[in-house]
Amino acid sequence: MPKKQPRNAFYFYMQDFKEEQRIKGIHYNNMAEVAEAAGPLWRDAPPPVRTKFEEKAKKEKQKYNLPDMKYTSTGISYAELERQEKEAKDAEASELKDIKNIVKLKCFNGAIIHEDFYLMDVNFFCKANNEYLIAESTVLRFNLQDGIKDQYHEIINPGQIPVGYAYDVKQGSEELGLEMPDEMQKKSNYFQILANIIDYLKQKDRDSKNMPPLFTMPDKVEAIRDFLHQMCSRAAEDDSIFRVYKLDALFFTLINAIKTNSDEGFPRESLALSQLKKDPFKYSPGIGCEIHEEADKSVMCSTSRVKRWAFTVLDSCCPVAGIEMQAGSHVPFDFDLEKIYTYKEQKKVRAAPSVANTAGPSASNVSTVSEAFIDAAAMSTVENPEKEKRTHEPLRMPKMEYSRHINVAPELTEDNFPSLSSGTGRGRGLSSSFKKLNMKK
Repeated sequence: MPKKQPRNAFYFYMQDFKEEQRIKGIHYNNMAEVAEAAGPLWRDAPPPVRTKFEEKAKKEKQKYNLPDMKYTSTGISYAELERQEKEAKDAEASELKDIKNIVKLKCFNGAIIHEDFYLMDVNFFCKANNEYLIAESTVLRFNLQDGIKDQYHEIINPGQIPVGYAYDVKQGSEELGLEMPDEMQKKSNYFQILANIIDYLKQKDRDSKNMPPLFTMPDKVEAIRDFLHQMCSRAAEDDSIFRVYKLDALFFTLINAIKTNSDEGFPRESLALSQLKKDPFKYSPGIGCEIHEEADKSVMCSTSRVKRWAFTVLDSCCPVAGIEMQAGSHVPFDFDLEKIYTYKEQKKVRAAPSVANTAGPSASNVSTVSEAFIDAAAMSTVENPEKEKRTHEPLRMPKMEYSRHINVAPELTEDNFPSLSSGTGRGRGLSSSFKKLNMKK
């Protein structure tokens, strides 16, 4: 790389322009004056003239082995976009490798069922000036054996609303079921919230320098990272101490690591994400914070959301790991586990589909608890396997000629329509106009 940047096309044009003016007797004291005089001419120069000097600049770059820089319409070079894309791919590969190492290490000695995992979710009023105005935050701890253990929840007052974003904040507060931020009230202590989160993550091993990763849905990764960055910047803390990973990557890796049969788990990571997005426990009562429960907005609560994520993972993984689920820990309190297990035993002997000609599903392949409430029709089929199939009889004969029952419409002529009168209304004068047209010809 040269110490000085190679000259561009305009520089060579200025050199040529300066020489032409010198021959004419016009002299300039410095290159700034030359640039001022040659600038308008360069902007209006025809393509053949510009190409001549662009070729000179290209040869100049080739001397230093510099690549030709191409830019997008937004002014970002393609090289920069490729670099950002490569960094994102490397970060994703590193994240997946870290998750696999955590899971495989604990699966080696069977400690995976006691390994604590941490979920995090945030609600934000809006995004203002590339910064999220966080309204609520929840961190939850769970493992396969014990289910949901505890959570740390905070309602956050971001303080003064940025100029021009009051309406966005109002809309966000109505959607979330939270009150508008009160600028007269004291702003939430981000330093204290950060300390609480760090203590919560390190409660199992306070002497450890590394904190466990935080898992969330892909669409919440950016907001959570920004929230952690806001708190760390106020506390002069390095935000690299936090690792924010995608929950679907953990779900996919975890269930495939503990499975014992080939028909268990997920063949693709996208299926794990699809199961999480189904949100089978979405309308479970009593799992949100008090504020959202009173406002009947439990679905929007960050505490309710992380619990539903945990229930979804536990509902799929616990049967595969052979763990007996407990209401309130592995599934919501209102789920009748005895009926669910009875139904699953019945599903074990269900006949396989004749078209696909495949074996019937195993107990582990039908591990989701929510299926017991969705597939009620299939349950009745299992209880009455010899029940006759219902047939459908048409309500009318298909060969019946309905056209003979239709009355033919009478033929209409001009005599059936009255002529327009030349009154004082909106159609004044139309009748006389029609006569002038002589429409009978």
